[in-house]
This record gives sequence, C-alpha cells and structure tokens, in this order.
Amino acid sequence: MDIVDYINNLDKEEISKFIETTNSDIRVLQDIEKKVSDTSWMDMIEECIPYLDNIIRNPRRFIVQEENIVPIEKAKVVTEESIRHLAQNTNLIQEVHDDGTVIPLKLLNVYREETVDLYENRFIKSLVDNLYMFVQNKLNESDQKSYAKIKNTVTYSGTTKLKNGEFKINVSLEGNTNDEVNEKKDGHTIEERIEHIRDVLGAFRNSTFIKSLKESSPVRSPIRKTNVILKEPNFIKALELWEYLEKNNIVPMTSIEKVTKESKDIAIKDKYDLGFYIASDALKEHKDKEDTVYNEAIISKLINDFVFSGNISDKEFKSLVNKEFKEASKRKEKILNSIDGKFKDFIDSYEKKSKKAFALLK
Repeated sequence: MDIVDYINNLDKEEISKFIETTNSDIRVLQDIEKKVSDTSWMDMIEECIPYLDNIIRNPRRFIVQEENIVPIEKAKVVTEESIRHLAQNTNLIQEVHDDGTVIPLKLLNVYREETVDLYENRFIKSLVDNLYMFVQNKLNESDQKSYAKIKNTVTYSGTTKLKNGEFKINVSLEGNTNDEVNEKKDGHTIEERIEHIRDVLGAFRNSTFIKSLKESSPVRSPIRKTNVILKEPNFIKALELWEYLEKNNIVPMTSIEKVTKESKDIAIKDKYDLGFYIASDALKEHKDKEDTVYNEAIISKLINDFVFSGNISDKEFKSLVNKEFKEASKRKEKILNSIDGKFKDFIDSYEKKSKKAFALLK
C-alpha cells in the first residue's frame, strides 16, 4: 500500500483509543549558540562623517610669512616692511642721489603663503587614514555577520497495552540548524554599510585638503588639546571619534552567547504519539503475516507427511479433508450451541427468580 493512502485511510477513532491508553513522555532540549556583531562602531563613524566633511570642505588655513634679504634685482615686491627694514639697516643702501632717490644694494623680501599644514589639520588627516585602515580590516573580517546555531534534541518514550500484547518505544531525534541573522539599518546590510563608509573615507583621502598634507608628519596619541580641538564643534566630534577608535580597535566587536532550553511541547508529543501508533500498527501487521505464514507451513507439512506416508489418490485425499472439515465445523457449532443453551438457561433462571422476588415485595 502506498504510504499516502495508508495515512489517508487511518482510523481516527482507533488512533484516539490508542493514544488514550498510551503512557508517553517527551523531552525537548534546545541548545542555542548566538553570535551578535556589535555595529555601534558603524553608528559612531556614520554619525561623525558629516563633521569630518565640514572640516575637509572648509579647512583651517594659516598665513606663513618668510623674510629674506635679497639683492635688489631679485626683489619682487617692495613693501612697507622692506622700506622700514632698509631705514633701520643703512648698510644695505648702495647710494643716495642728490634728489633724494635711494638706491638699495639689498632689500628685505617678504613672502607670504597660505598653508593648511596646521596641527589640527594633520590631526584630521591622521584620523581619516586610521579610520580607513580600521574599516578596511573590518570589511576583510569573516565574522561580521550575526548567526544562531540551534541544536534540537527530542527524546520520546511510550508504553501501551493492546489486546494482543504490550508495545514500548524509545526514540531520540537530533536536528541542527544554522540561521544567519541579516541585520539591516535603513535597508542596508552590514557589508553594505561598511563598504559605504570605506568609500566615503576613500573620497576624503583623495580630496585636495588631505593630499596637500601628504608629506606632513602624522599625529599620534596623546592628542594635544588645542583651543580649536576643544571648542570647535567639528573638531570636538573628531576627537570623540579618535578616542572611540583607540578604545575599540583591539577589543573583539562580537559576543557569543550559549543558552540551553528544555520544554515538554504537547503539540510535538501528539505527533510522536501518532508515530507510535503507526509503528505499533506496522509491527502488528508484520506479526499477522508471520502467523499466516506459520499456519501455511503447518498445513503444508501435514499434507506432505500424509501423502508420503500412504497410498491415496488425489480424489480420496480431497474427500477425506472435506469430511474432516465438515466434522470439525459440526463440533464447533455444537460447542457454540451448548454455550448458547447454557446462557439461555441462565437468563431464564434469572428471570424466574426476579419475578418471584418482585412478587414477594408486593
């Protein structure tokens, strides 16, 4: 029989009776190992990116002034500082004409240049470089994703008594599942967020501001707390990020939690009870087939012994078997009739005694 047909043809009433007479127990163990990735560092960087962007778009600048005494023919611009210096240093005068014209031999050349090579700016460049390496390392790590490993163990035992005997069952089932937790923020996965942060930092590193500080000395901890770093809002946020990065650069940013839960799920137990019924039904069917085969074997042996032990024709053998079968049927009927007669006599006697008792009561 097809297994589907077998399931569809199950006797619900018989199953209910079976479960009622069944003493069963179930134990469900769940071992859970969870790994949770800490994404707070992403939140921190994403929060600080606009502040870094403000600094990089509008960097602080400083005017550098260089003063050199050069021959008059190399002097590019004559400034007030040049004239004042010449008046204070007459040895640099070559000659003075009658009309008062002064011909200098050498002149103070003042050169002013705007630069971004300030400590605060170098601090920002070092922060961007460190952030880029930090994020790149995080992107290369294989343990960024959160997961849950679940091991389910079900232990079931049952005992039932039927008219043809007692049935026992002990079952243990183990299942393992690995669930990957796809954490998202604003529709973006962890990998997408890290890649976006890396791309933004890459753009910062390619900016004119950061490139102009390529030859500058990197800044290292402890950070010098200048007035700008302590008071300017963009730099205050940059300092927070620097200190956060230092604190979390070494510490593993994942946590593993292991939990064991035990329960006795009635719904699961009902399914195992049904499985117990099917198993016992299969065993009973197997036994019925064995009994049939056994009876056939007995008849086969009797026929063989009878045929080989005497000289009898096929017709005579069939007649003899038919006669014996009829005699056996008569004996069976006689016994059944005798039982019916005794039962009838008992009922008649009971009715007579009942009538006599009722008469006395009246």
